[in-house]
Amino acid sequence: MKAALLVGGLGTRLRPVVSDRPKSLALVDGKPFLVRLLHRLRGFGVSDIVLCAGYRWEEIRAALGDGTSLGVRLTYSVEDAPLGTAGALRHALPHLHQTFLALNGDSIVNIDLRQLTRFHLDRKAAATLALTTVDDASPYGLVEADAGGRITSFLEKKAGRTGGGWVNAGVYVLEPSVLEPIEEGRAVSLEQEALPSLLNAGSVVCGYRVQSPLLDIGTPEGYLRSQDGLRGIWE
Repeated sequence: MKAALLVGGLGTRLRPVVSDRPKSLALVDGKPFLVRLLHRLRGFGVSDIVLCAGYRWEEIRAALGDGTSLGVRLTYSVEDAPLGTAGALRHALPHLHQTFLALNGDSIVNIDLRQLTRFHLDRKAAATLALTTVDDASPYGLVEADAGGRITSFLEKKAGRTGGGWVNAGVYVLEPSVLEPIEEGRAVSLEQEALPSLLNAGSVVCGYRVQSPLLDIGTPEGYLRSQDGLRGIWE
C-alpha cells in the first residue's frame, strides 16, 4: 500500500520558533519530524510514499532525496500554489491508483496503521479517518459516528464551544474515487469540503477511534510539547 504525506503547508504559525526550514523538517527530539513519520510508516511495511509538497519543497528533497537512505521510496508531487489537503491529494492522484493511506505531515497519533486499513476494507468504505478525543473541542470540528464506526455528521469548529469530543486525527485511508470528482488545480479542504460532501452523497465514510493524544507540531505550543510527548510513540 502507498501513503501520501501532506507536507506542503506554509508553516506560518510555527515561524516564531522554527523559521529556518520547512515545517515538516522541524527537529523533534533531534530528528526532523518528517523523518520520524517516514520511519513509522516503514515500521508498518509502508515504503512507497508520495510527498505532497509545495512551499520550500526543494529543501525537503535536498534533505531526503529519493528516500533510499531511509529505506523508503519517495515520489514528489509538487503544487505551484497551495491546494489544500484534498486539492494536494488530487494533484497526486496519478501516483495513487489503489487504496492508500494519507497523513498530515505535521501531526501524529499512536495508531496501528494495519488495523486502520483492515477496518476500512472490512466496511467497504470510501474514506476512513482516525478519530481521537480532546478535552477542549473549541479549536476543532467534531465528528460524530455510530457504534459501528460509520460517520453520521461533521460539525465545523465553533467559537465558544465547550467540552470535549471526537475529532479528526489527520490519518486517513482513502479510495482514489474520493479524489476523482475534484477539479484539478482547485484548492479544496479534505476536512471541510471533500469528506462532508462525500457523506452527503451517501458514500460510506467511517471513523476509527483511537485512545491516543493528538500531537501537532504546527503551533509553537504544540511543537514545544512534542519534544517530550512524542517519545512514547517513537519508542
